[in-house]
Amino acid sequence: EVNLREIREVKRQWPDRAVIVSAMVESTPEAWSDIVRRIEYTGADGIELNYGCPHGMSERGMGAAVGQVPEYCEQITGWVKEAARIPIIVKLTPNITNIVNPARAAVAARADGLSLINTLNSIVGVDLDTLEITPSIGGKAGHGGYAGPAVKPIALNMLSALGVDEVIARSGLPISGMGGISTWKDAAEFLLLGATSLQVCTAVMHYGFRIIEDLCDGLSNWMDAHAFATIGDVRGRS
Repeated sequence: EVNLREIREVKRQWPDRAVIVSAMVESTPEAWSDIVRRIEYTGADGIELNYGCPHGMSERGMGAAVGQVPEYCEQITGWVKEAARIPIIVKLTPNITNIVNPARAAVAARADGLSLINTLNSIVGVDLDTLEITPSIGGKAGHGGYAGPAVKPIALNMLSALGVDEVIARSGLPISGMGGISTWKDAAEFLLLGATSLQVCTAVMHYGFRIIEDLCDGLSNWMDAHAFATIGDVRGRS
């Protein structure tokens, strides 16, 4: 309820901006139909289906547990498309052998776009004094999603895999790229490998929202230096 109220308020305050809602619920048609209806009521412009989260939710049959099985990816995306009137983006998990397979499943289910990558399943480390996995909360710990600059090469590789796949290319679906974007150079690399939009999270957590201005200014200057007039001139050239 708190999330939905805040989404509605954000859209009310910035009606000229696209608000895309990340969604992850129990894998039943009823649960997805209900959350789609409630999200649409907020005035949101689109929904990103989180098939990537590798911790907590995957143990309950959500997140990466969906993204790792193309059949589940296609089935659940189909449920959502039946219920939704706004565009649907499928967010893919990097915790898989071949990311093309769930991407093709999303295409088959008539998704309106793809996004990648979500976080990498990881364990931060082990405390050699207590012998507990870190971070330890009351003597308990576990695995989690790893993000930031270290995952960028992995994200670029998976993005390029979609870019050269004939089925994905033929679909013409837009692809939102993310994974370690911190500078305008990172942004340019994602565009050159086929991304049509970009997402930034960890860098904003570290440096604040002003980083977006730096990304845009740097990208614009680089485009001018190479005589690129539009993002379309850059997209997929590598």
